[in-house]
This record gives sequence, C-alpha cells and structure tokens, in this order.
Amino acid sequence: MSTGEKTSMLAAWWCENRPIVVLAALFIVFPFVLPYTALANEIMLFALAAVAFDLCLGYSGVMMFCQASFFGVAVYATALTLLHLTSNIFAAIAVGVISASAIAVVVGFMATQRSGSYAVLLTLAFAEMIYFIAFQWSSLTGGDNGLTGIKRPNLEILGFPSISLQSSLSYYFFSLVFFIFAFYLIRRITLSPFGKVLMAIRENEQRAQAIGYNTRLYKVAVFVIGGAFMGLAGALYCMYICFAHIHYVHFEISGNIVMMVLTGGMGTLFGPVVGAFIIVLASDLASVLWDRWMIVMGILYILFVLFARGGIWGFYEKLLRTWKTQKRKSPLSKEAAASS
Repeated sequence: MSTGEKTSMLAAWWCENRPIVVLAALFIVFPFVLPYTALANEIMLFALAAVAFDLCLGYSGVMMFCQASFFGVAVYATALTLLHLTSNIFAAIAVGVISASAIAVVVGFMATQRSGSYAVLLTLAFAEMIYFIAFQWSSLTGGDNGLTGIKRPNLEILGFPSISLQSSLSYYFFSLVFFIFAFYLIRRITLSPFGKVLMAIRENEQRAQAIGYNTRLYKVAVFVIGGAFMGLAGALYCMYICFAHIHYVHFEISGNIVMMVLTGGMGTLFGPVVGAFIIVLASDLASVLWDRWMIVMGILYILFVLFARGGIWGFYEKLLRTWKTQKRKSPLSKEAAASS
C-alpha cells in the first residue's frame, strides 16, 4: 500500500470518527475539571443511558417510560451476581446486560402490539409493576433498604496482573472504555441499513410496512438493543456506587433520561450527552443551593419543550448552518461589490 493510500485512509477514518475522538478527549478531561470524580462518573453513565434511549426515540420514534426498568434491573442483577455468584467484573456486567435485555424483550413484545399512547402507557404499566415487585420482594432486593455490602471487583484478565479499580478515578477510566465502545456501536447502528429502516419507521411507519418491512420486529429489536445498553449503564452504575436500591427502578430515573434526551436534542446521539451533562451537573449544584431545586429544573424542562424543540444540540447545529451559509455568501457579496 502506497503512502498516498495510507494517508487517504487515515483522513477518511479521521473524518468519520473525529466526533467520537473529541468526545473521548472531553470525557478524559472531565474528572480533572469537575468538582469531584464521582460527578464525572455519574454524568458519563447517565449519558450512556440517554444515548441508548435516543436510539429508541430519536431514531425510531419509539417512546417509552420503562428506562428505569432496564437500568434498575441491571443494577439489581449485577449486585446479586457480585453478592452471591462471582466477583468477576465481566461476568457481573454480562449478567446485568442480559437481564435488562430479557426484560426489554418482554416489554417490547407486549408494547408493540399497540401503537401511540397505548403503547407508551403499556411501558409505564410494566415499569410500575417492576417497581412494585422490587419493593415487595424484600428477601431478594432488600426492599426499601436496598442491597448493601457490594464490593467493587478489580480488573482481572487471564495472563495479566490484577488492576485495582477501588479508586473513583481508576473505575471512571474503566467505565469510559465501555462508554466509548458503546457509543461507537450505537453510532454504527444508526448509520447502518438497519438504522435507516428505523428512521423510515419513525418518519412513516405505514409506508415502511407497504414496502415490505416488518415494522413490529424492528421495534422489538430496538427495544432490546436500547434496553441492553441501558442495562450496561446500570451494571456499571451498580459497581460505581456499590449499592442497589429501588430508587433505580423508580419512574424518576425514566423521567430524567427522557429529559436528558429532550434537553440535549433527539436523534443526534451527541445531544443526549450534552443533556446528561447539564442535568446531572445542574441537579448537583442546585440541590446544594436550594431545597426546592426541582421547581427550577421543572421550569427549565418546560422552556426547552416549548421553545427549543431541537434541544441544545439542535440549536448548535442551526447556528453552525447559519454561519456556513453566511461564509459561503460573503465572497459572492465582495465580488458583487467589486463589480459595481
């Protein structure tokens, strides 16, 4: 392969993956500029859950209110695995992801039998049922007291020395690897033929059915994929806080994830990351300043829904398009002025 071909391939790779490289660089810096590392960890893991939900809502038009079910079930599954089965970190993550995926299969299969508000209400009903089970089955979940005594395992790979993940910073960078890999996979899904079909379903489901696509099967698939990545976020979150509680299957978690996507911008992937950063950071700062900080957050949510439909990322893209348009026009304006 010639030097020119290598340069061309490198330039094409950089053009395609530049946003992800920039995103990774920003998250590498976060724990050193934010007030504390735990805050950076929380932003990153909720950003992963929000990006997974954006795949469902922003790219497929599939609205749901059971995000907390996928996230929280993974938290519980990971905690129970570490407490009773094994201390292997990869096994615990795998159990969390598989558990969330299994719940997503059931919820997706049932919810896609209806459409519109009925489907959304079905997801909400499932979420409330899972919350009730977690609250009542105290012998398994610990009920309102939760599961304690969870020890964060070290990173152990056969043939390599054990790496301690007990510090917040080391665990942050361990989670960052999963976050970047998951973000890359979700982005590849949106750019694939499968992702294009999802966007066709979002725009006009009847037309997608008319040309031969089984839209219900695609919706169930996106439920499972989104649920798996939300489960990954929940599994990593469990080992970050070393605690499992019914709060993580509560509707509040679902509402926060929805607002992260709406605030950042649907159908962008990068927007939900911005939304997660703003909401988690604002919640942390506002809760210190005022006991009734949720009122402020509620007002901000209403303003974004009413006046910024595209979210923060949509506003940024609009400004960028305007700037590029004016930049293209400026040489023409100079030529017209010179000719006159």
